[in-house]
Amino acid sequence: MVALSIPYRDPLIALAPLCDQSMSMLLHGSGEQPTARWSYLLADPIEVIEAGGDGGAMLAGMQRRLARVAVADGEAPFRGGWAGFFGYEFGAMLDGAMPQAQAATLPRAAFGLYDCVAAFDHEKREAMIFSSDARKARRLSEQLGAAPYEPPRASGGVDATEPASRYQAHVRRLVERIRAGDLFQANISRLFAGALGADDHPYAVFVRLCRESPAPFCAYMRLSDTAIVSNSPERLAQVTPTRAVRTSPIKGTRPRGGSAREDAELAAELTQSEKDRAENLMIVDLMRNDISRACKPGSVRTPDLFKIESYSNVHHLVSTIEGELKPGLTAFDLMAAIFPAGSITGAPKIKAMQVIDEVERAPREAFYGSIAWFGADGAMDSNVLIRTAICRQRSERWDVSFRVGGGITSDSDPEAEAMETETKALRLLHAIQGDCA
Repeated sequence: MVALSIPYRDPLIALAPLCDQSMSMLLHGSGEQPTARWSYLLADPIEVIEAGGDGGAMLAGMQRRLARVAVADGEAPFRGGWAGFFGYEFGAMLDGAMPQAQAATLPRAAFGLYDCVAAFDHEKREAMIFSSDARKARRLSEQLGAAPYEPPRASGGVDATEPASRYQAHVRRLVERIRAGDLFQANISRLFAGALGADDHPYAVFVRLCRESPAPFCAYMRLSDTAIVSNSPERLAQVTPTRAVRTSPIKGTRPRGGSAREDAELAAELTQSEKDRAENLMIVDLMRNDISRACKPGSVRTPDLFKIESYSNVHHLVSTIEGELKPGLTAFDLMAAIFPAGSITGAPKIKAMQVIDEVERAPREAFYGSIAWFGADGAMDSNVLIRTAICRQRSERWDVSFRVGGGITSDSDPEAEAMETETKALRLLHAIQGDCA
């Protein structure tokens, strides 16, 4: 086992030479939040696994094979293990009551087992490569980019696949169902689709997003002919080596203001909004129930409720739920208990997912799934794949699509909900086509 110190650099520069290598990944913490301290660069896994027919069996197999990776001591939370993505429809492989996946082009999950990880500490401005093989560590060090990387100007085009009026109609019908008692909340989304510019690349989109809209759970993952580009601010769940569990659902959004006064007023409006607080509380209750399936009785608590987190274009209402894993259970058991995230389904979860399936009529694939890592020491961290684009290579150009949505409750206003989707889409639109404010 080796811990090789390397010169610190911007991880966005470091991954650039490897961005087209299948199963290369950058889990990038950017921004001012404490959760943005670390970034991890991964390439050349010793094993790759894709979802089969039984999600629980896949997770159990991943747990068993973690023993293939031995990691050196170090401060970085992730120093080797599994990393990859769960698509939204992976949930149906864990619970047959969830809607079964429609035809899709991506696997429901894809993970690599990495015995070589480059970790970047943004707080101390230090970098290390952790590996069980000194030669592999030195080779990765030599492959990392050091020269400045400047993405080309965004020149693509993206449009909503349905007009705002149709989304508003979906919201009206859903509000009627909620008031009739069918469910409490559902998170429905709008699909935007188009293509990158002729000379553009998914990694360039990712770099533009990270620089213009820093977020603590950004991620880039390259598959053979697809790239997942995520600008996510939301953690799904974390497990520490001491078996502590944390999840931080986001529910409630306002745009940033044009002045300091307007910005503060919008944040205060969000904090005081009964509708947004109720929406957030419903998901907190759902997530408390979900993590309780894998946590010790009495250990689950909510230390932060309705906290404001501010990003480049939005304020969010965020709550935090904590617990402690039951004896004998692992981070994989926790993932099976909570996936997919309640913040992007609704409550009750299964009913909300059925409604989502009826409204959206298409697989979500990576959208609203999760990119996660599972460390050899039992730790885990994961995001919710919101603010995320899927890029698919088509001959000389890349198709691109993304979804933006919101939680609909009995008090939802259709016009306001449609406007919220457009606010959430702004940074992705700007990174793809460069013509949004």
